[in-house]
Amino acid sequence: MSQAFDSIEGQRASSRPTSREVVLLDADTDAPIGTIGKHAAHQAGLYHAAISVILVDRSGRQLLQQRAFTKYHCPGVWSNACCSHQMAGETSLAAAQRRLYEELRLRTVLRPLARVRYRARVGRLIEHECVDVFVGLCNTRPRPNPKECADIAWTPVGDYEAFAPLTPWSEHYFALFGWEWPRERAMGDAGDAPRDFGPVQVLAH
Repeated sequence: MSQAFDSIEGQRASSRPTSREVVLLDADTDAPIGTIGKHAAHQAGLYHAAISVILVDRSGRQLLQQRAFTKYHCPGVWSNACCSHQMAGETSLAAAQRRLYEELRLRTVLRPLARVRYRARVGRLIEHECVDVFVGLCNTRPRPNPKECADIAWTPVGDYEAFAPLTPWSEHYFALFGWEWPRERAMGDAGDAPRDFGPVQVLAH
């Protein structure tokens, strides 16, 4: 499973990598096969690589961000702490660390939690992603980038619906991971390897 979290490394674009592109993946192997503009990928529902970060505190609460109202999809909707895409040639961990700082101005140890594949319609767009999910402990107050994030909040333990509706992928993570496992993983108490949740799941939303 450790190789899965490095699968984007070595996928070099012919031109300089850009955050406006996503890495396309082979549907059978998750191997990178090229890049495309992220809007085009979401319009056509093309299978591509992504990252998500779940942040917890020591009590197990999870940090949510309200997506900026200028986002091209799911504007103003609450979601997990950070979600984005790898650039060509960038490992999943490097992308997660980069985006966590760009969105919330946070740096923390991130541990691999899971690989999740899903497909979900969001308005006129389709998310069809292979997501490397990381978890970290949040010890300092985030400083949200207003271009990315409208607000932040801590979910009461066991009550993710307090900020419903959530993005479909964030709601899916709560269903898959629960509360205790991310907290244990962030605290370094869970020694098991990151989990692979298998084939693409179609999310009703």
